[in-house]
Amino acid sequence: MKNRNKFLSVAFAFIVVFLSGCEKDDETAKVSFVTTYPIVNINGEQWNVLMVGEAFTDPGAEALEGETPIEVTTTGAVDVNTPGVYVLTYTAFNQEGFSASATRYVGVITPEAAAIDLSGQYKRNAGAEGVSTVTLIEPGLYQTDNIGGVAAPGPATTVRFFHYDVGQLGVPPQDVQGSLFSAVDGTVIPGVSYSWAVINPGYGDVLRTFVKL
Repeated sequence: MKNRNKFLSVAFAFIVVFLSGCEKDDETAKVSFVTTYPIVNINGEQWNVLMVGEAFTDPGAEALEGETPIEVTTTGAVDVNTPGVYVLTYTAFNQEGFSASATRYVGVITPEAAAIDLSGQYKRNAGAEGVSTVTLIEPGLYQTDNIGGVAAPGPATTVRFFHYDVGQLGVPPQDVQGSLFSAVDGTVIPGVSYSWAVINPGYGDVLRTFVKL
């Protein structure tokens, strides 16, 4: 009888612990977590062109968590005396530590590069041999609808780039319909061809050359 009572006591204790655990889990399951993600808005233009030596004042950015302004931090800098492509990134965090960011692009352009018009159609000399249509936005700043020379160009392959010095192209990292694109080793022979290697998970790292039509 003593053994039976001992067994029942142990079993009862187990049931109490089990039910207590279930009650705790149920209470936890009822807890929901809601956060308001920050939104970062750039002041001024996202794409900026400066001539070498021209003054530049960063207009900055503003961020909101709901309707409440929050702090924005900036990374990157612009050297107005050195031709090149510069990226400024603005980042903000909400109270729970979730972040959002926005990007500004600044091309510091030489007068010689600004005087050249690279617009026109170019055909890749390998692969699908797709045609890239290069459009002049303003001196030194361009857009192509076919960064990789694929067979069917369109919005998903459209990027902007800078001709910042004679023979030199810069394609900074940019979001294209949710996919990050950039290019390295960008060079151009005005009126003849241009080349670069596309940086994107869907593309290899081979140098791609486009010949003007």
